[in-house]
Amino acid sequence: MAAPNRPGFRPRRPRINIPLNEHIRARILRVIDHHGENLGEMSKEDALKIAQDAGLDLYVVSENAEKPIARILDYGKYKFELSKKDKGVKKQTGGESKEIKMGYNIDVGDYNTRVNHSKKFLSKGLRVKLNITLRGREMQHADRARLLAERFLDDIREEGTGDPVPQRMTGRSIIVYVVPGPDKVRIKKKNDEKAAQEAAAEQENQ
Repeated sequence: MAAPNRPGFRPRRPRINIPLNEHIRARILRVIDHHGENLGEMSKEDALKIAQDAGLDLYVVSENAEKPIARILDYGKYKFELSKKDKGVKKQTGGESKEIKMGYNIDVGDYNTRVNHSKKFLSKGLRVKLNITLRGREMQHADRARLLAERFLDDIREEGTGDPVPQRMTGRSIIVYVVPGPDKVRIKKKNDEKAAQEAAAEQENQ
């Protein structure tokens, strides 16, 4: 049986794993409307009605164990803008890119392998796209994923310069672009930290 037509609602057929409209699993959401106004916490049903009345979609942009954040938006336009931004980054930096994927809880061996691969790519003049993806309940560990991204940028600072680690996730991922060339800011920061540690150790030995 075909779904009944509802005023202002545009039926969609998203993949099941996309937290969009009826496929959102959380019952309570923190909602931001299409004007950027924080509507506070409400049930999924109430948020869906607001989105449908506006002829828009309800999309979870940040998930955690208790209070996922959802935005009322045009999902098709949102995906187009993300794609446009990705193409814009490629156009600005130029050249071929290599994607490095990892989870927030990657083991040391796999992490070191990806770091070494990234260094090789950058040394050949290739860009690197770091993609740290969280799945399901892992969304509550977004802070750990950001720390991992910072660690990665520190470890390749001699070979590549990365964008600032984003505070907001792109869907379920933290994405950082790295271009070839030393990251002078991170190199200076690490040198200053090393000098401070050496000075502190010298004082202790006196």
